[in-house]
Order: sequence, then C-alpha cells, then structure tokens
Amino acid sequence: MTRQFVRSVGHVVFGAILICSAVPVFAQESTGEPKSAGEPKSAGEAAGGGQIIRKEDQPPPHLCAGCVAPMFTEGSKGSLSPYGRIELDGIYSTRNTNPLDPQQFNGYGTAAGRQDNHSSTLNPRYSVIGLRADRTDGVHTLSGVVEADFYGQSDSGNNLVPRLRLAYMKYSPNNGKTSFVVGQDWNPIMGLLTDNIDFSIMGYTGNLWQRIPQITVRQKFSDNFEGLLTVMRFERGLSNCCGNNQVRPTPGTGGVGGGPGSTQAFNDPVQMPYFGARFAYNGTGSMAGTMIALNGAYRYYRSAPILSGAGTPTSVSAAFQSGRDINSYLVGLEAVHQLTKQLRLMWELAYGQALGNEWFRWNQDLNWSTGAPVRTMTTWFQLSYAHSRDYTFLFGYGIDNPNDKDLNGSINAYGTAPGSVGYNSSIQYLSNQRTYLTAIHPIWADLVMGLEWQHFWTNWAQPTTYFSKASNQADMFTLSAWYNF
Repeated sequence: MTRQFVRSVGHVVFGAILICSAVPVFAQESTGEPKSAGEPKSAGEAAGGGQIIRKEDQPPPHLCAGCVAPMFTEGSKGSLSPYGRIELDGIYSTRNTNPLDPQQFNGYGTAAGRQDNHSSTLNPRYSVIGLRADRTDGVHTLSGVVEADFYGQSDSGNNLVPRLRLAYMKYSPNNGKTSFVVGQDWNPIMGLLTDNIDFSIMGYTGNLWQRIPQITVRQKFSDNFEGLLTVMRFERGLSNCCGNNQVRPTPGTGGVGGGPGSTQAFNDPVQMPYFGARFAYNGTGSMAGTMIALNGAYRYYRSAPILSGAGTPTSVSAAFQSGRDINSYLVGLEAVHQLTKQLRLMWELAYGQALGNEWFRWNQDLNWSTGAPVRTMTTWFQLSYAHSRDYTFLFGYGIDNPNDKDLNGSINAYGTAPGSVGYNSSIQYLSNQRTYLTAIHPIWADLVMGLEWQHFWTNWAQPTTYFSKASNQADMFTLSAWYNF
C-alpha cells in the first residue's frame, strides 16, 4: 500500500513538472494577451494544436525546403489567386491534320497528313487550372505560378490526366526593374505568340515556342529598352520516336551505339542547355504599341549514335553511328506594330540550325539518315482587327522551311527506290505552311466564342513515288467556347 501511494505521488509530481516546464514554451509562442473565457479558439486550438505564432524578427535556424506554409511575411502583403479556363473545342478535319503528334488524334493541327480521312471530335483538353501567389513590401516583389492543363500524351478511355504547364517563381528586388525567373515558364526567346485559337499556336509552321524549364534574368534599362539572359532546356531531349532510337556510348569504354559499353538512359543525348539573349525596344508616346526585339540562342552537344537495327537504314554513315558534334543556334527578330487604333500587325522571322523540342519542332532537328543538323528558316505574321467590343478578326500565315539539301539521304536526293534511304523520315518535311482566319466574339462577361479556319500545305520529305515529293493540303475547322475565371 505504501509503495503504491509513493508511486502515485511520484506520478503526480512528475506530471506537475512537465506542466510547469511547458508553460514558458507556450508563453513564448503566444501573443502575450490572455484569452477571455468566451473568446473563440482557432482551428488549431480546437484541434488541440495550440496557438503558435512565429516571430518574424527571430527566424527559425534553418529553411525547410519542403515547407509549404509562409515563413517570412512580416512587412509585406500577399495574395493567393486561383484562376483557370474551361474550354470545349468542336473540331472537324478534312484530312489527318495532326500527323506530327498522332497520339493527340485531331486535338490540334500541325500539318496536312497523308491519310485522306475526315474526322471530327469534341475536345475539352485545353481547359486550364492555375494558382498564383503574390507578395510585396512596396519594393521587393515575389510571385509564384503553378498551372496545368489536360493535354497529356494520350487520351486513355476519356481519362484526361493533368499535365504541368507552368511552375515558376519570379522575384524582383526593385519593383520590377530587375527580375529573376526560376522554373518552367514560356520560352523567353522568340516569345511573341499568335492569338489564334488552335492549341499548337502555329507550331511547326513558323512559330518557335515552348514552355520550358529555365533561369532567366530580365533588366529594364529605361522605359523603352529592356533585355534578358537565359539558360533553358527541355526536360528531355530527343524522344524515342519512329525508329529514332538513340544510344549514348559510356565515356572511356569505346562502345558504339547498341554495342558494349553503351547506355540508353532516358534515350537522351542532349547534355548542354541553350544560352540565350533578347533585347527589345518598346515604343512610348506616339510609338505606343510598337515593339521590336532581337533574339539569339546557342548550345553544343554530342549527338547519340543510331541504334543499329531499330528501323534505321543499314547504309547510314559510320560517322553518325558514333555520334556527331552538334552546334545548335538561333537568330531571330520579332515585332509588333499598332498600325491604327483597331489594326495591329505582329510578326517573327528566324533562322537556325538543329532546332527541335525546345522550339516545338519535335524530330525536325537532325537528318535521320546522316545525323547532320538541319538548317531552317521560319516566319509568321498576324493581322488583328478589333472591329468593335463584340467582334475581333484575325488573319495569319506561317511557314517552317528547312533547307532541302540538309534533308538529303546518304545515297542521293530521292533515294534509289520509292521509300528508300533518301528523305528517310515519314514525319519530316521540306516545308510546312499554314494560314488561318479567326473570329472571336465575347458573349457575356468572361464567356467567349470563336470560329477558326486553318489551311495546311505540307511538302513531306518522304517521297511517295520515285523522284517525286509528297505534298498534301488539309483544312481544319474549330468552333470553340471558353470561360476564363
């Protein structure tokens, strides 16, 4: 009995010590103001978590990379804003108008396909959901954006998986004069975009664009001049498509494509990112609405060898089997001209070599027969006419025009027989053109409708008959409705 009494007293004393030792901790973390009996509790308090308020003048000893809650917020104001778009596109195609991305069915247009098959669809995949966070103290500004759509690689049983579009943070220490963007944002080089409805935004037909991981520094030198420097690259390099299966030799082992000492991790030979710069003039006063910019980008990499027996012609040159030194570059101009109050002209003109995924030109960077880089010229223009608040009309044209000689095969320009080495790819083209007419009509508030006609002319690299070139035309009609929120 005595032992039980002593043991009970010990438990009580030990509990009292714990309670007393806990009081200073909660006193330090509280506001110092006692709560009245009728004062409502916070959600944390109601759940038994206690009221914990971090003192901003005594920051924690380390930063938690995985933390989501704000850590240093004193002296600044912030906001969190969800946004998005709900869209449905009704699409009719007179031909296969998406042969360069066949997994998308005819969700958007890229070229005039070879198959003479008409098709139609109702497509909700261009719907977007995003979240934006902003914070400022009047001098420093910090923004973060995460955005997703539903244009994944394929539509499996109408189960549209969300896909990351944007995920970046933007910081400025001087109210926007200098800014730093880290994360996945729109391509800062040749960043001007057309206004047409189609999801591809003139991709493969003149417009070089992408949403791409990057580190970009922008500087406003004056009200008229600004510039940027960027380091960027697509998350993956060459894709495993259409026999273009590539293998990288392990350094120091002497292995060749598919042989001993080779690796095939991610099927990606691209190692270096692009280094780019852009300098722009923005008009003010009587020149308001005018912009002209000079762009440039460059990168070097060692291409991977072709894997023998993976759909590659046996007469491929030995040089490409062991990889090539690839110098990829781009120079370009982009401009906006406000011709009248209602009429505006936008255009881009670019020339480059070995331009692929980073510029929405999948599988268009190298000659698949010789491995040589492909030089190309791209351009587009758009006229937009704001007839009234109720109607806006667009007319545009674009062309992606690779150098035909760079697409010649290892035997001769057209191969020795139909479908032989020559222009060996069925998804590479000698030229790809598109024109469009678009009408946009706001219905009410943020509900908008649009109608668009696109026409494609595609001169395919693969010959259909001996000493002939494959050329096709196609039309695509889109009736679209979207709600921005």
